[in-house]
Amino acid sequence: MVNWQLLLTATIVALAAVYVLRAVLRPLFGRAQAGCGSGCGKCAAPELPPAPGRVRLPQFPPGN
Repeated sequence: MVNWQLLLTATIVALAAVYVLRAVLRPLFGRAQAGCGSGCGKCAAPELPPAPGRVRLPQFPPGN
């Protein structure tokens, strides 16, 4: 007979493993959508004006 605590622990560990696996695989095999459907959260964020007296650093595109 399986102990109920062992069964509960195994279920929680399995759910955590599925969650982590999904978080890892989703960016690799998910749909590549551009725009507001991608879920990046930047669509509604307005670009802030630079603060006076500050020098901006150059921004490189992702992947470089």
